[in-house]
Amino acid sequence: MKIIKSIPAQKVFFKEEVIADGNERVGIERTVVNLFDEVEYQQMQGFGGAFTESSAYIYSLLSPPQKTDFLEKYFSREKGIGYNFGRTHINSCDFSIDIYSYVDEGDETLESFSLERDRKYIIPFLKDALNYCKEEIVLFASPWSPPAYMKNNGSVLKGGSLKEEYKTLWAKYYARYIKEMAKEGITISAISVQNEPIAVQTWESCYYSPDDEREFIERYLAPVLESEGLGDIKIIVWDHNKERVYDRAKKIFQSPAVKEKVWGIGHHWYSGDHFDGIRIAYEQFGKTMISSEICCPITEDSISAAERYGKELSNDFNNFTAAFCDWNLLLDTFGGPYHNRYSTATSGAGVVYEDKSKGCYAPVLFDTEKKELIYTPIYYYIGHFSKFVQKGAYRIGTTKYCEQILATGFKNPDGSLALVVQNCADCDMRITIRHNNVCTALDLEAHSIITAIL
Repeated sequence: MKIIKSIPAQKVFFKEEVIADGNERVGIERTVVNLFDEVEYQQMQGFGGAFTESSAYIYSLLSPPQKTDFLEKYFSREKGIGYNFGRTHINSCDFSIDIYSYVDEGDETLESFSLERDRKYIIPFLKDALNYCKEEIVLFASPWSPPAYMKNNGSVLKGGSLKEEYKTLWAKYYARYIKEMAKEGITISAISVQNEPIAVQTWESCYYSPDDEREFIERYLAPVLESEGLGDIKIIVWDHNKERVYDRAKKIFQSPAVKEKVWGIGHHWYSGDHFDGIRIAYEQFGKTMISSEICCPITEDSISAAERYGKELSNDFNNFTAAFCDWNLLLDTFGGPYHNRYSTATSGAGVVYEDKSKGCYAPVLFDTEKKELIYTPIYYYIGHFSKFVQKGAYRIGTTKYCEQILATGFKNPDGSLALVVQNCADCDMRITIRHNNVCTALDLEAHSIITAIL
């Protein structure tokens, strides 16, 4: 059995060792982690992160060798962690370096639509990743806000709602974006209707009630995509926190037409665990469940942040999540840059902040003074899943003997099994991996993670 181990406190990452199978007696009852590969659940879609403008800007600062290293570490399965899934944003988001839309203010025909802004940073970043990755990178795009003139508060900031008279035009905006990205050689496979649709933020945001989201899909978005020859574009709903994921889906899917059209349900982690909510939504509606955004504040210790990521991934997957998309792929060591997001901000503020008290971790950081890339423990914790769980793998049955141990198992298309086990305790713990009645024991250091390949 091959074991890949990371112990962040010891600065040990992806250390490989081989343990003889069956080194423990068959009848052992304690310390057992069971693996049942005949019990299959959801099929895995992929792992990745968000190509935000902030990430793309930091990427532009890297030297050519650093860019190669970065691309290898993320998008190569052999040399890195095998990302094959990603997210980007329609118009600006809170991790853009300024506030922008693709059209001139008041344009009611979309004649002024242009991706010129994205050609500066985002599109080159995406193209480099797509050209480097051996696998197809499945991309989905999310809007944070329509242009200001389409909203009832006259601003892309601070919530507000889409005006009735602009719903068709806004649906056409998605279609135009997808087609213009295709001209750049970038395939957008899916869109979410709205990022965090009930969050009223000081940055780009737009409010949708469940009825708003359902109606917009049924009467505007789906028909426009179909009429534009984009009927194959997948639609993701909710794209917000887990505590309301079932309630939201239940109301949206009151329309059979919308339920049939929607491919996936996105969920974020910012309101607590609520893993049962994912499971209930999956069991009731059978949609692809997507962990579409998570991140930690830059002020948090990177090791504890990594373990929080590990817990989230394990519990998400054990509750039928099929794809994972982290937030920013790359940021600076202040957790930025990002644009002015204070309550006094206006769309013309144009102020870039790198406020350490408000920035976020990315798995990879760039020290802009030392000109060094930093691969944080978060990167490796994600990698214990993404590097070894292939697209098309099935989650399989597992049990474990105590709450300090987390275990999630997968059966890959090539027939190999990947078991990710985490020790969340302050002390070393012993586990015995039991598969087909063969028992293999090993010790896990405190706050460590392994991937066992069977």
